[in-house]
Amino acid sequence: MTQGLFISGTDTDVGKTAVAVAILKQCVGQRIDCRAYKPVASGVQCGLSDIERLWQATEKSGSREDVCPQSFQLAVAPEQAAAAEEKQIDDGLLRKGLYPHRSSKFIVIEGAGGLFSPLSHQTLNVDLARELQVPIVIVDRSHLGAIGRTLMAVTAAEAAGLTVAAVVLSQTEPCRPDNHQKPDSSFVIARHSREELQRRIPQILICWLGYESSTIEPYVDWFKKSAHLHIPM
Repeated sequence: MTQGLFISGTDTDVGKTAVAVAILKQCVGQRIDCRAYKPVASGVQCGLSDIERLWQATEKSGSREDVCPQSFQLAVAPEQAAAAEEKQIDDGLLRKGLYPHRSSKFIVIEGAGGLFSPLSHQTLNVDLARELQVPIVIVDRSHLGAIGRTLMAVTAAEAAGLTVAAVVLSQTEPCRPDNHQKPDSSFVIARHSREELQRRIPQILICWLGYESSTIEPYVDWFKKSAHLHIPM
């Protein structure tokens, strides 16, 4: 039986890949057979792409091409990126792309953009997460506005029938060490946001991932947070 988690965000560039990588590395360290799956990606250039980072986090388990079977160079919405290369998103492949990973024990699926961002003309991230029937991890930047953005994302996810396994505030920029006590510093804003979110949604664990860290705090057994992955036929 394959378990899964779906990593989504409040928006694009909020640190979803960093969170997915941290979860994968922890589970690999627990000797869990892990795979990473990103249904579609845009803005994929030469060098260490998000796809490469996800694959490396699994210790290169499976094929790199299977991590993301639909990737495009232009850093715009997937449909536009595909059109720029005179292609189109294969909606069925968004689901069938999971097939090569189905013999593994645990799959971390990273969406593209926010929960209600389109993956294709027909499918939003929320649609795919709902079809796969797995809990989601909501990621946001640990910047000003995180409280409102995250509460909206959690409310929308639950209204759509999804289970929110956890929230992770990801520090996407370094904190100046001499700036930790100022009320407007990113460090203080992140700490306040986490405390306030935990107070307002006590039923959901609010976590933190530091800049360039590979460890999410506090410790979470992510495999236990996952659920049986339903792969649509």
